[in-house]
Amino acid sequence: MKHDILSILKYETKIAPGGYFHLSTDWFQSDEEIKSIIIDQSNTYSKILSIYPKDFYLYLEQDAQCSYYRSNYPLKLKENMDYYEVIWE
Repeated sequence: MKHDILSILKYETKIAPGGYFHLSTDWFQSDEEIKSIIIDQSNTYSKILSIYPKDFYLYLEQDAQCSYYRSNYPLKLKENMDYYEVIWE
């Protein structure tokens, strides 16, 4: 893992309790290509870093109040759909 990986996660998406987050992953073959690292987890709190192909990083910080998804590329909710897409700059 690259040094100070969390410092490059400059984009944030907030999901309210009970909300739904789905990321479109049509840019790689299989979910087996995703590596996930559980940083901290309990029955009420989670911190998970997921490393995707193409050097895309998604960090989840979740508690009873909301979920924050931080990434190194911006995410956009696809119009009239229920999933987010990565905006490759």
